[in-house]
Amino acid sequence: METSQPTQHIAVPNSPVNQPKRLRASEGVNWFAESWRIFNKYKLKWIGAMVLFFLIPIALGLLSSYAAEGSQPMTFNQLSLGIVIREVIINLFVYWGSYCFLGGIVLLAHQTAKGANFNFGSLFAGFSTKKIGSFLVLMLMSIVAILLLALVAVIPIMLLTKGNLSALEMLPMGESLVFIIMLMVISIGSMMFWLTPALVMLEDVRPVAAIKVSLNACFRNIPAFLVYSLIWFGVIMAFGLAMTLFAIPIIFVLGVGGQLLGAGGEQQIWEVFIFLTILSGFVFTVPYSMMAIGLYTSYHSIFPEGYLNKR
Repeated sequence: METSQPTQHIAVPNSPVNQPKRLRASEGVNWFAESWRIFNKYKLKWIGAMVLFFLIPIALGLLSSYAAEGSQPMTFNQLSLGIVIREVIINLFVYWGSYCFLGGIVLLAHQTAKGANFNFGSLFAGFSTKKIGSFLVLMLMSIVAILLLALVAVIPIMLLTKGNLSALEMLPMGESLVFIIMLMVISIGSMMFWLTPALVMLEDVRPVAAIKVSLNACFRNIPAFLVYSLIWFGVIMAFGLAMTLFAIPIIFVLGVGGQLLGAGGEQQIWEVFIFLTILSGFVFTVPYSMMAIGLYTSYHSIFPEGYLNKR
């Protein structure tokens, strides 16, 4: 009588990557809450980091303007072309630097979330020779993606209107249709690049692969991203309303005070107004900081053990 041999199971090697988790819609609330927790621990330092983030493009613009003033006189056409080229180069450098800086913010959020101290040096980790090339590729690919997505958005609109955009008003729900198309295009573009700073910075994922992973992970978690987006929509609306209520009495005082005090008094009031405007800009560094930290909190929630399987 033959005895049956026990079934042998062939060991399947671990996958080199971890699949993105499919989270509940309520996880979008946790992303916001975790971003606040990370921000609140070093709130003043995060605000300082955001101020630095916004001051660098301004400094580049001022430096470029100063360099242009010291250049040789040019004809009008040469001047116009020079300004265009200069602005394109500056904007590309700023865009590139923004990607590198976001990588540093993600790294800093990761470090502080794990209990490390806030280190301003980490903000510039994205500018290292190992990372800067990847962020350059990401920047160039994002520009290409924006152009292609814009083309995708324009084509159906042009087909519906037969090339006459004024005909949109004649179409039923024409403006609503344009809004829906633009919203879909913006959403796809955002999903393509949302997780790329974390994937490139923390795990050395190649730019093309990072875009694919980001799109797949975000697509699997549309409900959570929808909740997260709605929270930020409410926060920005609240900030906007607060700033409006804050500005109305100032504008009233400027109008009345300027007439009562004359030119000298008006100048002093405008100086106060400029100061208050700058101060309100600092206030907005709080939501800006939390938005940047949200790149990390959403990534860590979707890939709690990382994308690359290190086991």
